[in-house]
Amino acid sequence: MRPARLRRCSAWSALALALASLVSLAACERRAAPPGGGGAADTGLQAPRAAPAASTAVSTAPATPAAPVAVEYLEEVTGGADRGEALPLVVAIHGLGDRPESFAGLLSGADFKARLIVPRGLTPYHDGYSWFALQQTLGSDDVGQGILRAAGALAATLERLAAERPTRGKAVVTGFSQGGALSFALALHHPRVVGAAFPVGGWVPPSVVPGAGAVDPATPALVALHGEADRRVPIGPTREAIATLSRLGVKAGLEAYPDVGHTVSAEMRRDLVRLIRGAIGEMR
Repeated sequence: MRPARLRRCSAWSALALALASLVSLAACERRAAPPGGGGAADTGLQAPRAAPAASTAVSTAPATPAAPVAVEYLEEVTGGADRGEALPLVVAIHGLGDRPESFAGLLSGADFKARLIVPRGLTPYHDGYSWFALQQTLGSDDVGQGILRAAGALAATLERLAAERPTRGKAVVTGFSQGGALSFALALHHPRVVGAAFPVGGWVPPSVVPGAGAVDPATPALVALHGEADRRVPIGPTREAIATLSRLGVKAGLEAYPDVGHTVSAEMRRDLVRLIRGAIGEMR
């Protein structure tokens, strides 16, 4: 796939999460498995750039003139699709300190036909970008509110894209770490836009989970992928969050990976592609 230019566009529940401290999280957010190879160890390996492919032109007009937040993104087509086809939107959201030009490689060579949207974090962070501020613990209310704000901006972007492009079904979203947290939030709070969500190494602050009786009936199914050896975003609270969401009526599942830390292993990537392909296959 050949990355297109970055474009501009607008715009749980009393369970307390004993999430880990934020210390050193940033150093581990940028890891993804090289396509077709072994999983990246906790060494800072970034996902490779995508292989060349056709991409679509994107309008640079803002979604609404008064939009307070603009989201930039890469747009590509996968699986040999034609840019004029009605295609599902597949959204891949990077983690802290990463950038779409590298994270797009996570789905490099995907065999499903889709319009791949890889958004860029809202604020610069070292040589990459961040979606929201991280303070003290991952489950804090401040972090939760930052996740919800960023998810709102992304939802507005996806809604506009779905209206402007020939699109089939609702968006399928995935993301790593910060992007995983946003994938949870998009599924739980923006079901009008999102049809399936597959968070990887993500987490769910209490303030992000809808209260009892507040779950939208249209909330899509979600499956979280998480390493059991993840020390940066421990699997325990995510497992508890999935159980809580299930009790609330959300179709939520968890796929755990022994001996995998805060990274996207090759096995996780294969399963992610399988899940996305299945979600696309169910679209009408």
